[in-house]
Amino acid sequence: MDKTLNQEEFNPLPQNVEGRETPPSKEPAPCQSAEPCDFRRAGILARDQVQAIRSLHDRFARNLTDTLRTYLRGAFEIAVASVDQILYSEFVQHIPDLNYVGSIALHPLEATAAVQLDLPLALPIVDMLLGGTGCPVTQVREVTEIEEEILGSVAQLICRDLEAAWLPVLKLDFRFEHRRRQAQILRLMSLKEKVLSLSLEVRTSENRGMLNLAFPAVAVNALLKELDGQGSNRRQTGGPSGNHRLRSRLEQCRFHAELLSPTAAVSVRKLIHLKVGEVLELPVTVAEPTLFKVENQILFLAHPVAMGDRRAAEMHAKAAAPQLIKEEPN
Repeated sequence: MDKTLNQEEFNPLPQNVEGRETPPSKEPAPCQSAEPCDFRRAGILARDQVQAIRSLHDRFARNLTDTLRTYLRGAFEIAVASVDQILYSEFVQHIPDLNYVGSIALHPLEATAAVQLDLPLALPIVDMLLGGTGCPVTQVREVTEIEEEILGSVAQLICRDLEAAWLPVLKLDFRFEHRRRQAQILRLMSLKEKVLSLSLEVRTSENRGMLNLAFPAVAVNALLKELDGQGSNRRQTGGPSGNHRLRSRLEQCRFHAELLSPTAAVSVRKLIHLKVGEVLELPVTVAEPTLFKVENQILFLAHPVAMGDRRAAEMHAKAAAPQLIKEEPN
């Protein structure tokens, strides 16, 4: 017997009978877009990271300039030329056959960095340390054992200034070990390791050359972690953390302060007859406040008081605008 289905009986039936698909949902699908990815660029420093590292080593370059000027007693100018993250094999490829390359131990990371100084610059530096004028060399040659020892002292100065430059961010001990030969240079780090390559241009009155440094990945990662942490703290506080550190240090400084009575005229007769133990009466009332000065700058009007066995000053009021005048010391 045929039966005709009404609308209520028809609704529960499956909607995909005879291959029919369920109608799509009315909710819009999330918008997605594909972007090209270059896996060879993975781990490369971001622009802000490069700027932070460059700023850190700009300070190192300025300090090293002053150090070498004093140590060598000559004109020096050092500036950061480039900051990059490359494979150690690429760093090694740019080292000339005749070279001066040394290793720097990084404690407590138990890692090693590399320092390379162009010989056309290194040989005149040796000449200056031996009392010469540092004239340009006509032909690049291999350094002698004595010259290696002399350049080792320069490398130690470089390590000292590097340690000082990194200290506000990351505390590391930079220790210069010794010069490395060509075969040893290849074994300082893995050739496939990404290193931080720092190039500095060094200029003297008659010479110019490059000072190149390669930092291992473990040191770079530790440095970036601290730099990112400092940047995060600045964003959370809503202002540069340097201002807070500066204020904290200033609060520990000591400034010369003095409490002065108002200027009063005294007759010469009284001054002539003054004796030890006598009291000189000044034409100034006790109620009149004295001047409280900090580094010769009048800041407050105050009254002299005593706190136990100490002299003290009770601040009466801020000095008026005409009184806020810096007086030159006598």
